[in-house]
Amino acid sequence: MKIEKVKISSLTLDPENARTHSTKNVDAILGSLKQFGQRKPIVVYDNIVIAGNGTIEAAKKLEWTDIEITRAPADWTFDQARAFALADNRTGELADWDMSLLTEQLLELDAVGFDVSEFGFMTLDPYAEDADENPYTPNVNAPQYNIVGDQPEPRQLYDQTKAEELSNSIKKIEGLDPSVKEFLLIATNRHIVFDYGKIAEYYPHATPEIQQLMEESALIIIDFNDAMKNGYVKVQSTIEELVKEDRYGA
Repeated sequence: MKIEKVKISSLTLDPENARTHSTKNVDAILGSLKQFGQRKPIVVYDNIVIAGNGTIEAAKKLEWTDIEITRAPADWTFDQARAFALADNRTGELADWDMSLLTEQLLELDAVGFDVSEFGFMTLDPYAEDADENPYTPNVNAPQYNIVGDQPEPRQLYDQTKAEELSNSIKKIEGLDPSVKEFLLIATNRHIVFDYGKIAEYYPHATPEIQQLMEESALIIIDFNDAMKNGYVKVQSTIEELVKEDRYGA
């Protein structure tokens, strides 16, 4: 891929761009450009931007005059360029966040001085006035688990294929120290894959006792404070306490 630097004024935003960029979105891109610079090129077809329209808008706000681009292959047709523009937007859009990891990482970055609000994550202060409206604060609203279908079978809630394969391999090893064998067999449990969608479907059908055990195992999080108490989000709990101490002098 050849990258070249061109004048922004020589480029044209895609007039058929189906992806809109709100002020909030452009400001988030602007914050990233200001903090890290341009780390990936704009994709251009016949001087029309087919990937990176939002970046161009943000760069203009920063009063940049030049931008790095890469050109679409010379043999691409207009329809290929248009298809790429749609695919580029859609593939990123289909990704999901692991909210637990995201919150933990944002809090850690905030704690070492990064203003993550510049990247579109808004405030991380759980005590801010608008915290309840901020989807990226440490205030976690537990989802509602209502019965919407049949109860899955318990065997549908997990897949231990990989764990069983490893376990069988370990058991075939002759002369293995018993303590080492026990350790390795326990470690195979790390390869059990949980189907959290099925677990969420199973939960509302379960008895209160089973629901409680599922919550204590963090298979389902109903009360975020309980999750912290049980040790599943220790880092976040610690940072929240530090934030509170700093704000209120506790």
